[in-house]
Amino acid sequence: MAISFPASSLFGLVMLAIGLLITLVSLRYVWRSSALLRVATVSRIDDMEGSLVRLTGTVEADGDLIEAPFSGVDCVTLRASVEERRLGSFLFPTDVTIHDPSQSRPFVLRTPHAAVPVDAPTRTVVLDPTVVATVGPADTLPDRIARYERRTDGLAPDSGYRSPPAALAPLARALSLGTRRYSEHRLSPGETVTVVGRVADGRVDPLVAVDGSPARALLRLSKTSVAGLLVGLFAAALGVLLLVG
Repeated sequence: MAISFPASSLFGLVMLAIGLLITLVSLRYVWRSSALLRVATVSRIDDMEGSLVRLTGTVEADGDLIEAPFSGVDCVTLRASVEERRLGSFLFPTDVTIHDPSQSRPFVLRTPHAAVPVDAPTRTVVLDPTVVATVGPADTLPDRIARYERRTDGLAPDSGYRSPPAALAPLARALSLGTRRYSEHRLSPGETVTVVGRVADGRVDPLVAVDGSPARALLRLSKTSVAGLLVGLFAAALGVLLLVG
């Protein structure tokens, strides 16, 4: 005999499942990020195979470097970001990220007591952005940026912005609509970074790499995960109310 559920109960089960999933994922991210504060700081990794460690030091090159596309600066970790000013929800202007690739290279972290090899960061990397250029829709692009756009698939000059009617053009200019901001989140030799990772084969496999103090970095990392945690808890609570109501 088939068992039927009221529509509200079925919806409640779905909301509960989604809420629990989002909550668990957010908690996992918060726990991983909190390693910035939970793990003791060390300055060498001798005899620490398999241990989770935190190190702060100066970046040194360990092979080929990445040339940042907008500035030409050599770096070991890079996220090149292009944001475009558009009308968002409720017609409020907002900066929309239209291009955001990242890449990394292995590097050496020079601490007060050792030179520690670090694998290329492939997980969480939080670096302060450097705005290289802000270009209006009618402005001429700097040569390096123009060349990068020509060579990069999916980054056409007219990817999102459309010129408004003449009557609305002054308003569009006042809101900076169509303006693009070219930023680089980069880590270069000579800069200071904090790395949290696990020691494996005499190297550090980084879970988190951040500039600035660990507490400040944790605050930056936690914003997204805390928002996800609140959304997950709300969805789970709504599911429970629908099930018991």
